Amino acid sequence: MFAQDKESQMSFELHSAAHLLRRNFDRRARAHGLSRSRWQVLWHLAREEGQKQAELAERMDVAPISLARQVDKLQQEGLVERRPDPEDRRCFRVYLTAAAEPALEILRGLATQTRSQALAGFSDEETAQLQGLLERLKKNLAE
Repeated sequence: MFAQDKESQMSFELHSAAHLLRRNFDRRARAHGLSRSRWQVLWHLAREEGQKQAELAERMDVAPISLARQVDKLQQEGLVERRPDPEDRRCFRVYLTAAAEPALEILRGLATQTRSQALAGFSDEETAQLQGLLERLKKNLAE
């Protein structure tokens, strides 16, 4: 029973740590006028531009209609643009515009601050070990 309690505790701690990371980052982003839904779209596009809206919604784990609204707003602000998919006339692909770069620079800085706070007191070896373990955990869950 004790081993199971420790495993349950580990799952709780992992979930709690992820929640605190998001909350900490959200608090910092809000100070710059960036809600979670806005910064997540920009962040995902910065990692891989030109995704179809449906692909982007799936990667973000949000409803396509919710993403469409966010993309509409970001497009109105000039931060993203939709381009027709050359292979499928029914689809659009989403790209960042040059105007998004200042927001992305802010996001990168906030991510660095959040990571620094989260990993305070960790050695480089511990950080590398944690990253490797989390990658393995994600791989296991993705199968």
